[in-house]
Amino acid sequence: MKLLKPALALALITLIFNLVKAQQQHPALKFSVNLVVNDYLDLKNALLNDKIALAQNKAGKMVFDLNSVPDRDMTPQQHSAWFNYLGRLQSTSRAIGETTNIEEQRKQFSAISNAMYGLLKDTRLTPITLYRQYSRARDAYWLSNTQAIKNPYYGANSKQMLKEGSTRDILSPGK
Repeated sequence: MKLLKPALALALITLIFNLVKAQQQHPALKFSVNLVVNDYLDLKNALLNDKIALAQNKAGKMVFDLNSVPDRDMTPQQHSAWFNYLGRLQSTSRAIGETTNIEEQRKQFSAISNAMYGLLKDTRLTPITLYRQYSRARDAYWLSNTQAIKNPYYGANSKQMLKEGSTRDILSPGK
């Protein structure tokens, strides 16, 4: 009985330590995921402003930054979720980089947006507050770092449709 109490206390301390450790993000991982999120937001803004070549460039940067994320610093759950979405993010980013058709870029962006949302939600690696927004007219989602609706599926040339959409979810840092 005397040995049971210290053993239980040690087990509890170990459990708490592991939970705290799992909640902490390694600086390199946090930095790398932040780069990927910024690439995504830059890509969204390029499509919003009808900038085909810039969208191609940002999509290429996103592929590079996705490949640079240090997965060794992830928890097992994060690692599993990361590799569940990584291939889709890479292939759709490459597809945007290979086309000069902005409507095709926007179609691929929809797939990137769904994968990015799933990735950030499942890994809990969201570096900043992001708003998951939805275009009913296009039946497509996107992520934004502002609450204001600026629909990237229409772009700057469609002034009346630029504000079409609504916020459906909020991803907070670490949640």
